Amino acid sequence: MGRKPNEIKQKEYRIDAVDETYIKQQFISGIFNNEYILVVGSGVILDREQFPNTGGDINQHIINEINQERRTNYKSFTEIYNSTPRNEIDSIYNLLANGYDFLVEEMSSELRNLIKTKLFRFVLTTTVDGYLETLMRNVWGDDLRIVNIDDTQSLNDFRKSYSASRVNEYTQPTLIYVFGKVIPGRSKQKTFVETDIDAIRYIEKWFRICNGQDDITLFLKSKKMLALGCKFDDWYFRFFWYIITRGFGLEGRNSNSYACDKLAAAFNFEEHSDKKLYNYLDNLNVRIHEDVWQFMKDIHTMLTSTSEDSPFRSLVLDKRREGEIFISYNSNDVMAASELFCKLTQYDNLQVWFDNVRLNGGDNYESEIRHAINHCKIFIPILSPSVAEVLKTRGKSIERFFIDEWRWASETNAVILPIAIDGYSLRSDEHKQFESFFTKPISGIDMQQKLSDYNINEKVGFSKLIESIHKHLGI
Repeated sequence: MGRKPNEIKQKEYRIDAVDETYIKQQFISGIFNNEYILVVGSGVILDREQFPNTGGDINQHIINEINQERRTNYKSFTEIYNSTPRNEIDSIYNLLANGYDFLVEEMSSELRNLIKTKLFRFVLTTTVDGYLETLMRNVWGDDLRIVNIDDTQSLNDFRKSYSASRVNEYTQPTLIYVFGKVIPGRSKQKTFVETDIDAIRYIEKWFRICNGQDDITLFLKSKKMLALGCKFDDWYFRFFWYIITRGFGLEGRNSNSYACDKLAAAFNFEEHSDKKLYNYLDNLNVRIHEDVWQFMKDIHTMLTSTSEDSPFRSLVLDKRREGEIFISYNSNDVMAASELFCKLTQYDNLQVWFDNVRLNGGDNYESEIRHAINHCKIFIPILSPSVAEVLKTRGKSIERFFIDEWRWASETNAVILPIAIDGYSLRSDEHKQFESFFTKPISGIDMQQKLSDYNINEKVGFSKLIESIHKHLGI
């Protein structure tokens, strides 16, 4: 005999408070370290106040729209397809593909807040609409990679990029459409799940991908899963969940996985056999939360709160001090440093540590800066005529704070990527003095003019820097 339904639901609440805090710390730390793939289902896409008859579910909204237009009462896409004359299917398709603007403002604030933390670089979506892609574009810009299971070219591009980044961990923000995607302007050709037959076709693709050593399989194996708003009562999602977990074992990747859904609404454990799925996920050590909306709010609070009573405060503060790129500069060049920071964050959405933004009054400046340098991947010293004047004094005993930053960076594994501005010469004796602070070869980039002269909408003079950053970050 299996466990009774009330026993299943009570399991989570029997956990000791200390153990629960530890588990959550591991969970939050894993998110900070890019260990999780976010799996987003249709149930958490829309703002519930703007779309009160949907419960936040984009699929339900589309079905409601079709029912209103056709004066019907369909319950699913399959029912719509099976009940509609073939010569009228295209009009329904066009409503789905071309009838929506997919505005970020229409999305649920809970999901928007999570994505905007920039802590979820890797997202799988079981939806076919463009809402999530629009949101991620808003956060990551042109760096976002789109992988469509129905598009061989995008699959191959991902494989090449992932394979090339084996030395440096794959970090490019990536959205994967599990069941295809709506492509505006395309008619008739199937590009997403509409019917049960379509679902079987996509499930077969996932079986082929996840059998063997495909790069997509290796990528999935290397991550844990956080599933939000996925309807476990949809049979094809159950198959998808089974496929991406089968053969990966009960340890490691799934040991702290989190699945989140409104299970109380989706299942009746006493009358149906759905408890088998619950037990299956439970056996994989998947922790299931019944209130997806509250859980999303809790995750956001855990990832962002610095209040004194938060058990995750130190984790959040440590993360805030980190950045993939550290900008080092002489105080005379603060305007150039500020311009560089703005260009990198606005144009390319890179994680940049800049003291004018990251430090607050009362902070221990030296401690905070050393911590940031120790954790950065790329260290960018801004070299200018004012820096050259300091270097003319020769000798490593020069007492300037920005030179201390060079010394600290020389003790790390960070890539040193200096940029020369305002006529600073990379061939001068002063630059040789700069290079003497480091034990590894340094390759500088000559910007040739003031940073403020560059137009970030045009990559003139700036593209070489971006290209080098992308190379060293494995993007």
